Amino acid sequence: MNMVLLLMCGLLISIIYALGKTATQSGMNGLDLMFWQISGSVLIVLPVALWKRQFPLLRWSHVRYYLSAGLLGFTGPYLVTYWVLNHIPSGLVGVVASLSPLMTVALVVLIFRQRIRWAGVLGLLAGFAGVLTILLPKSSLPNPDMLAWVLLACLSPLFLAMGNVYRTRAWPADGQPVQMAAGLLTSQWLLLLPIQWMSAPIGLPELAARPSVAGIAVSSGLFYLLSFQLQRRTTPVFVGQLGYVIAVCSLVIGTLFFNEHPSPWVWAGTALIAGGVFLVSRSSMPIMNEAIK
Repeated sequence: MNMVLLLMCGLLISIIYALGKTATQSGMNGLDLMFWQISGSVLIVLPVALWKRQFPLLRWSHVRYYLSAGLLGFTGPYLVTYWVLNHIPSGLVGVVASLSPLMTVALVVLIFRQRIRWAGVLGLLAGFAGVLTILLPKSSLPNPDMLAWVLLACLSPLFLAMGNVYRTRAWPADGQPVQMAAGLLTSQWLLLLPIQWMSAPIGLPELAARPSVAGIAVSSGLFYLLSFQLQRRTTPVFVGQLGYVIAVCSLVIGTLFFNEHPSPWVWAGTALIAGGVFLVSRSSMPIMNEAIK
Protein backbone atom coordinates (compact mmCIF):
# COMPACT_ATOMS: atom_id res chain seq x y z
CA MET A 1 0.00 0.00 0.00
CA ASN A 2 2.82 2.41 0.82
CA MET A 3 4.43 1.85 -2.58
CA VAL A 4 1.10 2.48 -4.35
CA LEU A 5 0.72 5.75 -2.45
CA LEU A 6 4.28 6.69 -3.39
CA LEU A 7 3.70 6.03 -7.10
CA MET A 8 0.39 7.90 -7.15
CA CYS A 9 1.85 10.93 -5.34
CA GLY A 10 4.83 11.09 -7.70
CA LEU A 11 2.60 10.87 -10.77
CA LEU A 12 0.31 13.62 -9.45
CA ILE A 13 3.27 15.96 -8.88
CA SER A 14 4.51 15.29 -12.42
CA ILE A 15 1.05 16.11 -13.78
CA ILE A 16 1.01 19.37 -11.79
CA TYR A 17 4.38 20.38 -13.27
CA ALA A 18 3.20 19.57 -16.80
CA LEU A 19 -0.10 21.43 -16.42
CA GLY A 20 1.78 24.32 -14.77
CA LYS A 21 3.89 24.59 -17.92
CA THR A 22 0.74 24.74 -20.04
CA ALA A 23 -0.89 27.33 -17.77
CA THR A 24 2.15 29.62 -17.71
CA GLN A 25 2.40 29.37 -21.50
CA SER A 26 -1.24 30.50 -21.61
CA GLY A 27 -0.37 33.70 -19.75
CA MET A 28 -0.91 32.75 -16.09
CA ASN A 29 1.63 34.19 -13.66
CA GLY A 30 2.96 32.12 -10.78
CA LEU A 31 1.08 33.87 -7.99
CA ASP A 32 -2.29 33.62 -9.74
CA LEU A 33 -1.68 29.97 -10.58
CA MET A 34 -0.70 29.13 -7.03
CA PHE A 35 -3.78 30.93 -5.65
CA TRP A 36 -6.14 28.94 -7.86
CA GLN A 37 -4.28 25.72 -7.15
CA ILE A 38 -4.64 26.09 -3.41
CA SER A 39 -8.25 27.32 -3.71
CA GLY A 40 -9.19 24.16 -5.58
CA SER A 41 -7.21 22.00 -3.18
CA VAL A 42 -9.03 23.49 -0.18
CA LEU A 43 -12.39 22.85 -1.87
CA ILE A 44 -11.42 19.18 -2.21
CA VAL A 45 -9.62 18.50 1.07
CA LEU A 46 -11.71 20.53 3.53
CA PRO A 47 -15.03 18.72 2.79
CA VAL A 48 -13.21 15.39 3.17
CA ALA A 49 -11.90 16.56 6.56
CA LEU A 50 -15.44 17.51 7.61
CA TRP A 51 -16.84 14.20 6.39
CA LYS A 52 -14.17 12.26 8.30
CA ARG A 53 -14.66 14.52 11.35
CA GLN A 54 -11.03 15.63 11.20
CA PHE A 55 -11.61 19.38 11.12
CA PRO A 56 -8.34 21.35 11.67
CA LEU A 57 -7.74 22.20 15.32
CA LEU A 58 -6.78 25.74 16.32
CA ARG A 59 -4.35 24.84 19.08
CA TRP A 60 -1.05 26.69 18.80
CA SER A 61 0.93 23.49 18.12
CA HIS A 62 -1.37 22.76 15.18
CA VAL A 63 -1.50 26.32 13.83
CA ARG A 64 2.30 26.59 13.96
CA TYR A 65 2.52 23.30 12.09
CA TYR A 66 0.02 24.40 9.42
CA LEU A 67 1.89 27.65 8.76
CA SER A 68 5.45 26.32 8.84
CA ALA A 69 4.79 23.10 6.93
CA GLY A 70 2.72 25.03 4.41
CA LEU A 71 5.42 27.61 3.69
CA LEU A 72 8.08 24.89 3.32
CA GLY A 73 6.02 22.25 1.55
CA PHE A 74 3.63 24.29 -0.61
CA THR A 75 4.06 28.03 -1.00
CA GLY A 76 7.86 28.12 -1.25
CA PRO A 77 8.35 25.21 -3.68
CA TYR A 78 5.44 26.06 -5.97
CA LEU A 79 6.29 29.76 -6.13
CA VAL A 80 9.79 28.81 -7.32
CA THR A 81 8.47 26.11 -9.66
CA TYR A 82 5.92 28.27 -11.45
CA TRP A 83 8.47 31.04 -11.82
CA VAL A 84 11.11 28.87 -13.47
CA LEU A 85 8.60 26.95 -15.66
CA ASN A 86 8.50 30.02 -17.89
CA HIS A 87 12.18 29.48 -18.66
CA ILE A 88 13.07 25.76 -18.52
CA PRO A 89 11.36 22.51 -19.67
CA SER A 90 8.87 20.84 -17.34
CA GLY A 91 10.82 17.57 -17.53
CA LEU A 92 13.93 19.29 -16.24
CA VAL A 93 11.94 20.80 -13.37
CA GLY A 94 10.92 17.27 -12.41
CA VAL A 95 14.52 16.08 -12.50
CA VAL A 96 15.62 18.94 -10.24
CA ALA A 97 12.74 18.16 -7.84
CA SER A 98 14.11 14.62 -7.49
CA LEU A 99 17.01 16.08 -5.49
CA SER A 100 14.75 16.51 -2.43
CA PRO A 101 15.55 13.08 -0.85
CA LEU A 102 19.29 13.70 -1.13
CA MET A 103 18.86 17.14 0.41
CA THR A 104 16.66 15.62 3.12
CA VAL A 105 19.41 13.25 4.24
CA ALA A 106 22.05 15.98 3.97
CA LEU A 107 19.97 18.22 6.24
CA VAL A 108 19.48 15.46 8.81
CA VAL A 109 23.22 14.74 8.84
CA LEU A 110 24.03 18.44 9.29
CA ILE A 111 21.29 19.32 11.79
CA PHE A 112 21.29 16.17 13.92
CA ARG A 113 24.99 15.35 13.36
CA GLN A 114 24.17 11.83 12.28
CA ARG A 115 26.70 9.56 10.64
CA ILE A 116 25.75 7.75 7.46
CA ARG A 117 27.18 4.60 5.93
CA TRP A 118 29.63 4.68 3.06
CA ALA A 119 26.82 3.82 0.64
CA GLY A 120 24.96 6.94 1.78
CA VAL A 121 28.03 9.08 1.20
CA LEU A 122 28.41 7.51 -2.24
CA GLY A 123 24.74 8.24 -2.94
CA LEU A 124 25.11 11.91 -2.04
CA LEU A 125 28.17 12.17 -4.26
CA ALA A 126 26.30 10.46 -7.12
CA GLY A 127 23.44 12.94 -6.78
CA PHE A 128 25.84 15.86 -6.81
CA ALA A 129 27.58 14.40 -9.86
CA GLY A 130 24.19 14.08 -11.54
CA VAL A 131 23.50 17.77 -11.03
CA LEU A 132 26.91 18.70 -12.44
CA THR A 133 26.30 16.39 -15.41
CA ILE A 134 23.16 18.36 -16.22
CA LEU A 135 24.57 21.83 -15.55
CA LEU A 136 28.17 21.85 -16.80
CA PRO A 137 28.25 20.45 -20.36
CA LYS A 138 27.44 23.17 -22.92
CA SER A 139 25.27 20.77 -24.92
CA SER A 140 23.27 19.54 -21.91
CA LEU A 141 20.66 22.30 -21.61
CA PRO A 142 18.59 23.36 -24.64
CA ASN A 143 19.89 26.88 -24.08
CA PRO A 144 22.96 27.90 -22.00
CA ASP A 145 20.93 30.85 -20.67
CA MET A 146 18.83 28.33 -18.72
CA LEU A 147 21.67 27.66 -16.27
CA ALA A 148 20.66 30.40 -13.84
CA TRP A 149 17.04 29.22 -13.91
CA VAL A 150 18.03 25.62 -13.22
CA LEU A 151 20.08 26.77 -10.23
CA LEU A 152 17.10 28.79 -9.01
CA ALA A 153 14.89 25.73 -9.46
CA CYS A 154 17.12 23.91 -6.95
CA LEU A 155 15.49 26.03 -4.23
CA SER A 156 12.30 24.01 -4.69
CA PRO A 157 13.76 20.63 -3.58
CA LEU A 158 15.58 22.44 -0.77
CA PHE A 159 12.24 23.74 0.54
CA LEU A 160 10.76 20.27 0.11
CA ALA A 161 13.65 18.66 2.01
CA MET A 162 13.21 21.10 4.88
CA GLY A 163 9.48 20.33 4.81
CA ASN A 164 10.11 16.56 4.85
CA VAL A 165 12.10 16.85 8.07
CA TYR A 166 9.84 19.44 9.69
CA ARG A 167 6.55 17.65 8.97
CA THR A 168 7.70 14.45 10.65
CA ARG A 169 9.64 16.12 13.46
CA ALA A 170 6.87 18.59 14.41
CA TRP A 171 3.78 16.45 13.68
CA PRO A 172 1.40 17.01 16.64
CA ALA A 173 0.86 13.88 18.70
CA ASP A 174 -2.91 13.97 18.15
CA GLY A 175 -2.77 15.08 14.51
CA GLN A 176 -4.67 13.10 11.86
CA PRO A 177 -3.54 13.04 8.19
CA VAL A 178 -6.62 14.64 6.58
CA GLN A 179 -6.89 17.12 9.43
CA MET A 180 -3.29 18.25 8.98
CA ALA A 181 -3.59 18.47 5.19
CA ALA A 182 -6.74 20.60 5.49
CA GLY A 183 -5.11 22.86 8.08
CA LEU A 184 -1.96 23.31 5.97
CA LEU A 185 -3.85 24.19 2.80
CA THR A 186 -6.35 26.49 4.55
CA SER A 187 -3.55 28.38 6.31
CA GLN A 188 -1.75 28.98 3.02
CA TRP A 189 -5.00 30.04 1.32
CA LEU A 190 -5.59 32.60 4.07
CA LEU A 191 -2.02 33.88 3.63
CA LEU A 192 -2.28 34.13 -0.15
CA LEU A 193 -5.76 35.69 -0.27
CA PRO A 194 -4.77 39.24 0.83
CA ILE A 195 -1.59 39.09 -1.29
CA GLN A 196 -3.61 38.07 -4.32
CA TRP A 197 -6.24 40.70 -3.55
CA MET A 198 -3.65 43.48 -3.39
CA SER A 199 -1.70 42.36 -6.46
CA ALA A 200 -4.64 42.21 -8.87
CA PRO A 201 -8.44 41.92 -8.89
CA ILE A 202 -9.44 38.33 -8.26
CA GLY A 203 -11.15 36.89 -11.31
CA LEU A 204 -11.37 33.67 -13.21
CA PRO A 205 -8.26 32.57 -15.12
CA GLU A 206 -8.00 33.25 -18.83
CA LEU A 207 -10.20 30.92 -20.89
CA ALA A 208 -7.23 29.14 -22.47
CA ALA A 209 -5.69 28.41 -19.07
CA ARG A 210 -8.83 27.18 -17.29
CA PRO A 211 -8.53 23.46 -18.18
CA SER A 212 -4.90 23.40 -16.97
CA VAL A 213 -5.75 25.32 -13.80
CA ALA A 214 -8.67 22.99 -13.04
CA GLY A 215 -6.43 19.96 -13.56
CA ILE A 216 -3.78 21.42 -11.26
CA ALA A 217 -6.36 22.12 -8.55
CA VAL A 218 -7.78 18.59 -8.66
CA SER A 219 -4.35 16.92 -8.86
CA SER A 220 -3.08 19.04 -5.98
CA GLY A 221 -6.07 18.24 -3.77
CA LEU A 222 -5.69 14.52 -4.41
CA PHE A 223 -1.94 14.74 -3.82
CA TYR A 224 -2.35 16.27 -0.37
CA LEU A 225 -4.98 13.74 0.65
CA LEU A 226 -2.63 10.91 -0.33
CA SER A 227 0.72 12.42 0.66
CA PHE A 228 -0.28 13.07 4.27
CA GLN A 229 -1.35 9.44 4.54
CA LEU A 230 2.05 8.49 3.15
CA GLN A 231 3.86 10.88 5.51
CA ARG A 232 2.07 9.46 8.54
CA ARG A 233 2.59 5.81 7.54
CA THR A 234 6.28 6.02 6.58
CA THR A 235 9.44 8.13 7.09
CA PRO A 236 10.94 11.21 5.38
CA VAL A 237 13.42 9.00 3.53
CA PHE A 238 10.66 6.78 2.13
CA VAL A 239 8.64 9.86 1.15
CA GLY A 240 11.78 11.30 -0.40
CA GLN A 241 11.79 8.43 -2.90
CA LEU A 242 9.08 10.38 -4.71
CA GLY A 243 12.12 11.73 -6.55
CA TYR A 244 12.33 8.48 -8.53
CA VAL A 245 8.77 8.73 -9.77
CA ILE A 246 8.77 12.49 -10.33
CA ALA A 247 11.96 12.47 -12.40
CA VAL A 248 10.91 9.62 -14.69
CA CYS A 249 7.29 10.71 -15.10
CA SER A 250 8.25 14.34 -15.73
CA LEU A 251 10.71 13.39 -18.46
CA VAL A 252 8.20 11.03 -20.10
CA ILE A 253 5.36 13.58 -19.96
CA GLY A 254 7.63 16.33 -21.27
CA THR A 255 8.71 14.13 -24.18
CA LEU A 256 5.21 12.91 -25.09
CA PHE A 257 3.17 16.07 -24.63
CA PHE A 258 5.59 19.02 -24.91
CA ASN A 259 7.96 17.71 -27.58
CA GLU A 260 10.84 18.12 -25.13
CA HIS A 261 13.92 16.13 -26.07
CA PRO A 262 16.32 15.91 -23.11
CA SER A 263 19.95 15.61 -24.11
CA PRO A 264 21.96 12.48 -23.26
CA TRP A 265 23.60 14.55 -20.51
CA VAL A 266 20.21 15.12 -18.87
CA TRP A 267 19.35 11.41 -19.04
CA ALA A 268 22.78 10.53 -17.62
CA GLY A 269 22.37 13.09 -14.83
CA THR A 270 18.91 11.73 -14.07
CA ALA A 271 20.32 8.20 -13.81
CA LEU A 272 23.03 9.39 -11.41
CA ILE A 273 20.50 11.25 -9.26
CA ALA A 274 18.17 8.21 -9.20
CA GLY A 275 21.08 5.96 -8.25
CA GLY A 276 22.07 8.40 -5.53
CA VAL A 277 18.54 8.46 -4.14
CA PHE A 278 18.49 4.64 -4.11
CA LEU A 279 21.80 4.37 -2.24
CA VAL A 280 20.89 7.10 0.25
CA SER A 281 17.43 5.67 0.89
CA ARG A 282 18.71 2.15 1.53
CA SER A 283 21.68 3.12 3.67
CA SER A 284 20.15 5.93 5.71
CA MET A 285 16.70 4.61 6.66
CA PRO A 286 17.60 3.51 10.23
CA ILE A 287 19.59 6.68 10.85
CA MET A 288 16.75 8.90 9.63
CA ASN A 289 14.20 7.03 11.72
CA GLU A 290 16.30 7.54 14.85
CA ALA A 291 17.26 11.15 14.11
CA ILE A 292 13.76 12.50 13.64
CA LYS A 293 12.12 10.83 16.64
